[in-house]
Amino acid sequence: MKKTVISIALLSTLHLSAVTLEEIVTNAKQPQLINKTIDAEQLAFESANLAQTETAPLTYNQSLSQNRGAGESGFEYEVSFSKEFKLGNIRELEGRQSSLNNEAYLLEQKREIYRYNAYLKNTYHNYCLDEAYLASFREEVDTFIELYNKKERAYSEDEISKTELLQLRLEKQRLESQLMMLSQKQEDAKAQLLSLTTLDRGEHLFCQDIYPIQEEVFLDEESFSLTQEAYNKRIESTQVGLKRYSQKIESIDVSMGYTKELDRDIYTMSISIPLNFSTHKSEYERASLLHQSSVLSLKNQQIVEQRVTRISLLQKRLKQNYHAIEAQKEIINNYTSSLLPLIKKSYQYGESSVIEYLLSEQKLYGLKQELLEKKRGYYETLFKLYSMSESKDI
Repeated sequence: MKKTVISIALLSTLHLSAVTLEEIVTNAKQPQLINKTIDAEQLAFESANLAQTETAPLTYNQSLSQNRGAGESGFEYEVSFSKEFKLGNIRELEGRQSSLNNEAYLLEQKREIYRYNAYLKNTYHNYCLDEAYLASFREEVDTFIELYNKKERAYSEDEISKTELLQLRLEKQRLESQLMMLSQKQEDAKAQLLSLTTLDRGEHLFCQDIYPIQEEVFLDEESFSLTQEAYNKRIESTQVGLKRYSQKIESIDVSMGYTKELDRDIYTMSISIPLNFSTHKSEYERASLLHQSSVLSLKNQQIVEQRVTRISLLQKRLKQNYHAIEAQKEIINNYTSSLLPLIKKSYQYGESSVIEYLLSEQKLYGLKQELLEKKRGYYETLFKLYSMSESKDI
């Protein structure tokens, strides 16, 4: 009794200090790298945007000539400066148009974080499924070892044959070997999972927070929030572009110069105004933006329809997985509550052979392995479904 209390207390302590699924996701390395990359790209875009919206630099011109006429001769020279100035809010509109497209791109990059988190959660669930199976298998091995010890005493008292004892011993060795292999596999799986995070690889995993297996799973209304926000920004960008190319006068060129001739000094100042009505460039730019807006709308509709179809298929598969799990659990329950006790009792009374008993035990192991694989399939489908979502709450 004292040993049981100590064991329960120890397990409670381990659970309190164990790493939860939330901590796995929060401390994952890859999303942190993705966020740093996005931040760096944002700074790069901002600098590029400032560079693109700047006007051309001040231009300096200088010329030197020599006059060798019949009269006075000597050198003449000219110096001038010219500069383009964008009028009104042209620069602001250009910057806003580019900035909105960049923001849309960065929002789409964040989807990779949600996809990776779904992969991480699936990996955690696979580990926990294996951990539960390993605990069950360890109990079964302990039970079999107890049986073997009894049969070993029975053999020493000539109650069973040496052949029967050897068959039991071989099965015991097989089970112990399989248990050792499964335990090592679990240690490797835990180390690999924790290596994807900044957590200590020696930590225990909580495994009491896995998602429940249920028949139906629905995505909330924020499932496509990032995609929709990115689409809205691109549409807004085209609207800003239409305003930018609707300006009648976009810029002016101002130049100032000084000319030194032999007998006089000349100062000049000039203004050049591009007349947009003399070309169809702005008209073509607006037409292009209108077509881009239509393309964006059609692509967004296509993406949403494809995702809705994919989600519907995954939800149907999830329901099939659920019913397969329930059916397998029912088979195991019937087997362990009806047939297996009869076989065990028959073996204890010497009415059936050791081979029949061992085959019945192996049948149970096989049924539980099938259940494990069905649960794996369920969570694989579930997290494929969740990988399509853009909600932080999943």
